[in-house]
Amino acid sequence: MIKLGSVLGVLLLAATIIYVEWKNSKESKVRWIAGGITAISAVIGILLLFNPRLPGPSALVKLLFGGVDKVMK
Repeated sequence: MIKLGSVLGVLLLAATIIYVEWKNSKESKVRWIAGGITAISAVIGILLLFNPRLPGPSALVKLLFGGVDKVMK
């Protein structure tokens, strides 16, 4: 029951963020990018509710952009 409430909370929050971004943004490309990033984050958040041992979003960002940090130094 607690996980169901948490899932609904994450979905409600993500839908609210997507709605506000969609309403306030003028460019279509920005709308789709913001909506896509928010949707992916919501899915990752829901997955982490059911399996907390999975790596979080920060691990994915580090995996994608970890090499850039070494190049910048």
